[in-house]
Amino acid sequence: MHSAPGTEPWASRDTPLLPVARRLLRACLPRNTRFKAYFRMLETPVISDLYVRGRGRLRHRRVRASTRIVIEAFPSSGSTFCRQALLLCNPDLDPAEVCSHTHTPRVVQQAVRLGVPCIVIARDPRDAVASMVQRFTGIHIDSAFDYYSRYYSSLLPVKKSFVVAPFARLTADVSSIVSQCNQQFGVAFVTLADAGVTDDTVLRDIDRREQASSGRALPESMVSRPTSSRRSTKDVLQNLSAVETTAMNRALDVYRQFIDDAPSQPGPTVETAA
Repeated sequence: MHSAPGTEPWASRDTPLLPVARRLLRACLPRNTRFKAYFRMLETPVISDLYVRGRGRLRHRRVRASTRIVIEAFPSSGSTFCRQALLLCNPDLDPAEVCSHTHTPRVVQQAVRLGVPCIVIARDPRDAVASMVQRFTGIHIDSAFDYYSRYYSSLLPVKKSFVVAPFARLTADVSSIVSQCNQQFGVAFVTLADAGVTDDTVLRDIDRREQASSGRALPESMVSRPTSSRRSTKDVLQNLSAVETTAMNRALDVYRQFIDDAPSQPGPTVETAA
């Protein structure tokens, strides 16, 4: 069943006890500890499934029989832009049929097992982490780099089974990513180029969607689109500790392995939707 036009199907309430548990964890644990525990939990099959079914905003972000496409990435890597571009150009595509923003490799692995069309976006870890730690304050740089490494390294063995979308190519020509998905999986999603939709239209729709979901305009530091309110990657990553530098270099190595052989589109590093 399709959701009402313009709605977010995953914007539903949590099961009764979950908000209480989440408030207790926020009161007892610093954000970085919660960040590490959260993603470890999402990688654990049974616990992950129980949590996702109970968490309102995640309930529809699972691979189901009705899922038509999976769009995944490390946070702050362009998945919002790709998702909204698809929805704008494909009115027949219901938001509930798009699995995205779980930021866990388990969803991609499920898509591969089931043969569901899947796009995985990979952004240079320096840019992705610099953006992420500004949007979600309290997460340590080394923790973010460590999760980046775990996320993409776990997908290396199956990367031929989905579309690898380098961030620079996504921001320069998202239509080519969708076209590659169509060809690889035998589907027929309409691209921005075919629909005559511009990148600016997609960005405006992202703002509309976020305001509708949250009931308010988000602070500029937290929006899922380019913004001048965030500091540059160079500023964020200057004066890294030895631990942070090691974590960054490990993430860079995984990133290079992941995008190796993927079609690329040269271009400058820029901010885009998460």
